[in-house]
Amino acid sequence: MEKMNVASPKARRLERERKQRRKAIIKIAKDSFAMQGYEQTMMEKVAEAAGYTKMTIYNYFDSKDDLFVAAVSEAYQKLFEIMEGYLSQPDVLYELRSMGDAYLKFFEMYPEDALLFESAHLGIVISKVMEKLEKGEELTESEREFRHYMTLLENLMTSVITETMRVSGIQEKVDPFSVIMVLSTFAQTIRELVTRGKRSDQPEEKKREYLSVFFTIVDQGLKHYND
Repeated sequence: MEKMNVASPKARRLERERKQRRKAIIKIAKDSFAMQGYEQTMMEKVAEAAGYTKMTIYNYFDSKDDLFVAAVSEAYQKLFEIMEGYLSQPDVLYELRSMGDAYLKFFEMYPEDALLFESAHLGIVISKVMEKLEKGEELTESEREFRHYMTLLENLMTSVITETMRVSGIQEKVDPFSVIMVLSTFAQTIRELVTRGKRSDQPEEKKREYLSVFFTIVDQGLKHYND
């Protein structure tokens, strides 16, 4: 009988400690990326704030880019958990409008994480991860985590869009993939509506009003698609 490869108690303890240290570094870096921006965040300062040397930081992350990916990955994880939890409530309709409400809840609960989505560097790292996947190159730990939560969010959004199409009665009239591809880009629009409201200190009622207008336009557009 093949012997199972079970990690020793010491190995498990060391792995727990490694993850704790890594998470602490990500927290400090995330705060810096959110408040100072990618370019102004210095690895030396992150290391100093974490109580480590710069070389120690590079034992956990390949580069500053890799650390940024890890920070964004945590933000994606929080967003997914909030959206999944919100959409699974029995009194919440499984539709795009509810997804907008979930985004709003995320931005209210995790404002610093939400700021990472506004970073111009986010598009760059997404492109790099996608390029590595296309070339079959090995991803770093941070990139694997990022891809995992990005995929979960994409799948959830696809599910919501598909249900929205079904309720609108157009699922059999159009190519679902085309509609999904178009509507999935609305995630950026939702984020922009919410962040714009945050930047101008608009009351929650006003931000919800803007989201309501946006989703009413989407709903009506779907209902009259192919008329």
